[in-house]
Amino acid sequence: MDWKKLISIKHLRTLNAISEAGSLANAANLLNLSPPAITIQLNQLEEYLNVKILERGPNGFIKISNVGYELLKLHKQIDNQISRSFQRIEQLKIGKTGYVKLGAVTTAQYFCPWIIAKAQNEFPDLLIDLVIGNRNEIIKSLREGNVDLAITGRPPIVPKVKAEILGDNPHIIITKKDHKILDSLKNYKTLKNEQIYKILSKETFLVREEGSGTRILLERFLDTIGKGRQYDKKEFSSNEAIKQGVLAGLGIAMISASTALNELNEGNIKAINLANLPIIRQWFLINLQETNLDPDVLMFKKFLLENKIELMPKK
Repeated sequence: MDWKKLISIKHLRTLNAISEAGSLANAANLLNLSPPAITIQLNQLEEYLNVKILERGPNGFIKISNVGYELLKLHKQIDNQISRSFQRIEQLKIGKTGYVKLGAVTTAQYFCPWIIAKAQNEFPDLLIDLVIGNRNEIIKSLREGNVDLAITGRPPIVPKVKAEILGDNPHIIITKKDHKILDSLKNYKTLKNEQIYKILSKETFLVREEGSGTRILLERFLDTIGKGRQYDKKEFSSNEAIKQGVLAGLGIAMISASTALNELNEGNIKAINLANLPIIRQWFLINLQETNLDPDVLMFKKFLLENKIELMPKK
């Protein structure tokens, strides 16, 4: 029996509903079907694959097997592809000939709209949608096929991606323009690490959530100065909130320079001078290694890579 020809989208949607609802009865309500209809779909799926997908508990709750989770991943990928196809159809109906969905980490949101504007000047018939999220959200969207390409500061190990450098991503430590620390570190080249630690240890560092790439970078940098000693930290949910916190005098922060170009140019915030700053990382353009990109996506990708010097923010 060739189960690949027997399993339908209907089977996968039934399994997804069971996963979301937590039981067969709740899944039936979710899909406006009878419980026997849900049971039939599930039994067919298990018969076709010759494996148990669900284990039913005494209270009606279910546990999904590893095979079931693989099918749920397949459902998500198919559902995303259907959505993309419908989006492309809508664009074709209004005369557009191409569609690209670009994901970007929140730190890149300050320059991505400018990249898109320049790309659409070059390709007026190409519609480019932008999805912004934290790193985990963007990698998940890429893995599930919800975005074609993504701009990130650190390519993931999983899933396997093709990563190409777009440009430098310098990280700086910022403070409000009249902060006393600027005078304290004015002659930083003559200071030893212990002296610098004493100055920095008086400050509160405004940081993103645990696991943030910028936070990891800051902690590594501070470890080289403080030899593992702790600093006061205050967590914020966004780069914008961190900038406002710095302007309000709540503390200092390490941040990607691209997120603060306007404030730096206007002189509202200052970059602290220290050895080994700025820390230079790279922006990467990534796509799934196993995916064949559509021609319009390849065209957009080629444009970004060939024009990255002009498209990416200047230091």
